[in-house]
Formats: sequence, structure tokens, C-alpha cells
Amino acid sequence: MKAHDDEILDRLVFIDRTIIHAVQACHSDASVPQELKECVSRLRQRSSQAQQALHARDEPRMRQSVDELARLSDEAQHRIHPYDGMNYAVKSAVILTHIELSALRYQLT
Repeated sequence: MKAHDDEILDRLVFIDRTIIHAVQACHSDASVPQELKECVSRLRQRSSQAQQALHARDEPRMRQSVDELARLSDEAQHRIHPYDGMNYAVKSAVILTHIELSALRYQLT
């Protein structure tokens, strides 16, 4: 694997950890809307697909997965804003995921 691929993989692994944290935070709080829980679950699935594509050296599929991750993180971030009472762990995990995905997406352009 090239150094560039290693850097991307490191970022994807970090993003995956933030998504896992978001999933755990969502499921530990009964007040989190189901739509947000589903969106975060879709982020988790797509994150695994992006890592698999990178390992397979399938750059088009990996970029497509990152684009879809970014779209889903936008959706998740929009879903947390109407709920001022949402717990901090959920908000911070979703926002950090969004920031990291935006940075990765920029890096890939």
C-alpha cells in the first residue's frame, strides 16, 4: 500500500471509531429520534464499505463510499439541530464525524 493509502486508511479507521461512538451514544439514549439512529447506522455500514474498497484498491468505489458517507453525515448533522436537548455525546460524535469526513473528502479531490 502506498503512504497515501495508509494515510487514507488511518483517517477511515478514525472516522469509523467516531461513527461507532455515535452509534453507541444514539442507542444509549432513548430520546434520540429513530431517524437519527437509522442515519448513524447507515454511516456505519458505508464506513465498512469504504475500508473494504480501499483494501481492494478500488479507488472509484472508495471515493463513492466517501461521498456517500459525507452525504449521510450531512443528513445526520441536520437531524441533530432541531433537538436542542440532544445529549452531548450524540452531538459531538455526529459533528466530529462530519468534520473528519469533510476533511477526507477534500483530501481526495
